[in-house]
Amino acid sequence: MKAAALALLAIASVAHADRPLHGDVDLSSTFLLTGDDGDRTRYDVSVDVMPYSRFGALVAWRQWDRHHHGLLTAGLVFEAAAARPRLHIDLHADAGVDLDHTLPLVGGGVRTTLDLVGPLAIAVELGSYLVIGDVASTRFVIASSAALAATF
Repeated sequence: MKAAALALLAIASVAHADRPLHGDVDLSSTFLLTGDDGDRTRYDVSVDVMPYSRFGALVAWRQWDRHHHGLLTAGLVFEAAAARPRLHIDLHADAGVDLDHTLPLVGGGVRTTLDLVGPLAIAVELGSYLVIGDVASTRFVIASSAALAATF
């Protein structure tokens, strides 16, 4: 009886093991819904890493093209839901700087990632950012993007 209880305890502890190091690298085409400051189609690059938990860090260069320097952001990411190994939904909160006007910004968003084959995935994101300046230069940016991602 004691051996069976010890065996069940050992199996349960293995099943409740820590999460592995995971994250993704995204390259996306972005469509600005508001606050475009010119043309509406831009690009995003982001990297997030979640070390052994549902929480992690994010660094991104958002909404850039040949005419705009974009937004440089860093922040926190939280894996809100997952149907591992294929699907996960991440929430992120960012702070950074608008490189075109050298203005601070805060924002966040939600990204849904679907793993396809191996590390290849597609991600869809909706984010919003408040670029803080004087009365004339403050703007609220809402952007939607579709990304090709590499997950690990």
